[in-house]
Amino acid sequence: MLSLNDFKFLLPPIPTEEDWNKNINQLEGLEKEAAVIRARGYNLLEDFQETKVNFERIGWLNAWAKAMNALDTAFSAFQYGSDWVLQTLSRATFELEHHLLVIIEPIFDITQIKKSHKVVVPGRSHEYAERQTIERLRAYAAWCLWSDKVYFNELIHPMTLKGVWDPIPAKTILSNKEALEGHERLYGRLESEIDSEKLKQGRAEMELFYKNKIQQIDQWLEGAQLKKWYDMILMLSRENRRAVSFFNLFDPEATLAKRLKKHGVRFGYAQYSASSMGLHGSTMEQFVFFDDAVVAPKLQMDKKADEALFKGVISDCNSLFVLLGMMNHYVLKKAEK
Repeated sequence: MLSLNDFKFLLPPIPTEEDWNKNINQLEGLEKEAAVIRARGYNLLEDFQETKVNFERIGWLNAWAKAMNALDTAFSAFQYGSDWVLQTLSRATFELEHHLLVIIEPIFDITQIKKSHKVVVPGRSHEYAERQTIERLRAYAAWCLWSDKVYFNELIHPMTLKGVWDPIPAKTILSNKEALEGHERLYGRLESEIDSEKLKQGRAEMELFYKNKIQQIDQWLEGAQLKKWYDMILMLSRENRRAVSFFNLFDPEATLAKRLKKHGVRFGYAQYSASSMGLHGSTMEQFVFFDDAVVAPKLQMDKKADEALFKGVISDCNSLFVLLGMMNHYVLKKAEK
């Protein structure tokens, strides 16, 4: 297995100022605003000077990639007229923003003390807050890696492998002319492999591939920098018998609603709930139109999507890049020196 020191960062090229201006000047309104924020996000990579790979930087880069993907997808969804995609994205960006607020909270707490009490905060308190922020970035990396490990374990679960590589369903359809015709009408040509030896080999290759991924993750999670977070995640998952949220690493009773209440923005949970309903499908309001004794499906039309939804995702992404910039400037760059 590779150690973290065997890896190096490979970052996307940053467009020149001329390229940015050429692209931005072709746009108007919210699309132009989104392009400006996209440029700001990419320019954060200019300060990514560290060549040594570490878990705090991986945590940072993971969040950056999520924010950039969300912004790029929102741009396309707005142009294509997909309110549902924007609604789903708003849930992801909203939650990610609060993950980053948890990470940078030690820095904010020091700042708040200075403002509210007008006292001189010792340098060691600043250093402690910076170390805590780095630790929380590592916790974020551990939490994401652990979630990947849970998923990979599900992929190689015997019942999953049996279902994926079982030749019997395809053979049963192929042996029955009526069943085959019905399948082809619904799904098209049946192209499933039925050779037992090939299926056996494919199953073995799949299992080995994901076992290697799990072993790599285990090596990292058991390392000195992530082990305490990994142990905490395991403890919480065993106690609660459910998925562990990132908030629970710092408060076992924490929920997003409680986090919002703490910051005085509990009203924001309404939009989060609406996005969750759209994602899980537990809503009719977002997909069916009722008015004047008429019922009709809400479909994407030949127009741009809801501007308020797009603006909300743009605003979230801007906040994400601001928080990532603060972490980089006040914590990570200082740690590199």
